[in-house]
Amino acid sequence: MRSQSKFVTLGAATGAAVMLFAAAAWACVAGPTLAAEPRSVPAGSSVKVSGISWNGDLPVVVRFNALDGPILGTFQPDPVSDRLDATVTIPAGTAPGNYVLIGTQQSADGKFAIIPSRALVSVEGTGGAPVLGAPLNAGAADRPVGLTESDPVSTGSLVLAGVGVAGVALFIAGAGVYFSTRRRPQPETAPVAK
Repeated sequence: MRSQSKFVTLGAATGAAVMLFAAAAWACVAGPTLAAEPRSVPAGSSVKVSGISWNGDLPVVVRFNALDGPILGTFQPDPVSDRLDATVTIPAGTAPGNYVLIGTQQSADGKFAIIPSRALVSVEGTGGAPVLGAPLNAGAADRPVGLTESDPVSTGSLVLAGVGVAGVALFIAGAGVYFSTRRRPQPETAPVAK
C-alpha cells in the first residue's frame, strides 16, 4: 500500500511538472518583432523596417507614432519565413524628436490578429543629431489615444496562469512527500565471531 502511495504522489508530481512546463512554454511565446535601420534620420528620409514572427497570411500595416497614426505603408510578409522586409518614408516636416513606427496586422473582423510591434526612430534636427530635450510624447496630454486603449486580459490566460501556479505548488508538495517518506536502508550488523 505504501509503494502505491508513492507512485500516486510521483504521478501527481510528474503531471504538475508537465503542466508547469506547458504554462511556461505558452508564456514565453514571442510576438512579432520590428526593427528600424537607420534609427536616426532626417525628416523625409527612408527607413528600412524588418522583423520576424509575422503572420504570413495577413498584410502588415506600418503606422507613424500611434495605432491610429498616418499609414506609412502596407506590406505582405514572406509566407514561408513570416519575415517582414520593407522600406517606409518618415513624413516630411516631422519635428525633431523620438517617434515610433508601429506594425500591426488585423483580421477580417478588424481586430488585431497579433500584438502590435514598435520600433523607435529619432528624427534629426538641422545639425544632424536629434534635438536635445525634444519631446518623447510621454505626457498624458501628448499620448496618442490608440496607445492608451487595450483589450482586457482573457479568462483563458488567467486560468492558465492559475494552473501554472497550482502546478508548481503540487510539484513541490509531491516532491516533499515523496522524499520525506523514502525509507533509507539500514546498515546490516555483522555477525560477531566467537
